[in-house]
Amino acid sequence: MRELRFNPGEVIIKENSFGSSAYILKSGSVDVTKKAKNRDIVLATLEAEEIFGELGLIDDRPRSASVIAKTSVIVDEIVRDDFLSLLEDKAKFVIPILKTLFERLRQANEIVVSLENQLEESAKASYDTFVASVNIEGLTEKSRSVLKNKVLTIKKFPFKIGRESTHSHNDIFIDNDLFLSDEVPFNVSRNHLSINHIKNNFYVLDRGSRIGTIVNDKPIGGKISNFKSNLIKGDNIIILGDEASPFKFKIIV
Repeated sequence: MRELRFNPGEVIIKENSFGSSAYILKSGSVDVTKKAKNRDIVLATLEAEEIFGELGLIDDRPRSASVIAKTSVIVDEIVRDDFLSLLEDKAKFVIPILKTLFERLRQANEIVVSLENQLEESAKASYDTFVASVNIEGLTEKSRSVLKNKVLTIKKFPFKIGRESTHSHNDIFIDNDLFLSDEVPFNVSRNHLSINHIKNNFYVLDRGSRIGTIVNDKPIGGKISNFKSNLIKGDNIIILGDEASPFKFKIIV
């Protein structure tokens, strides 16, 4: 951790910027603000010993609000590697629990989506009562190599896909069933998407990726507020990142 100081009016976190740090407020107070109709609305005022920016440790999405020093402020900055070091001694016991908790946070909007879907019937989202499995195969050289040139059968849901990192196996904020090795500039986020199954419906949920996901030519996630796209019966094409991304797969329902 490192100690940082800010003067009144200084921006500590800027809305829509990217960052992977959280902050412990040691002294002073800060305002959490959000832009709305060309003006700043104060969502909260935080005092000493409170934490802000914690979602930056979890996902790669833009900051959802700004944090501005209201008075002279002193904070301790915690980056991802710092936090992992703090947990090193107890990692064996803590990591499985926290991975589950943070995955539930990522999937929270899935509950809302599910409730919305109960209000309307969609013929496009109808499936047979019994579907044994879903298959996924690579459509580019890089995506095929990830799957070792085989078709992968998915039987466990949600099936989570994200970027490989040096801490993938002991990072409490990463929980994936399939890791993709990507390079700067990244197309794939640490926790990018999941393939889900509810009742007779299969769908892709963007888990908070930076660039987003394309499902059957429909973008979700990233800068788009919609995070879910239903899969059709038969062949579906998904791309992790933008259209030029080498991580292109076919999902067969």
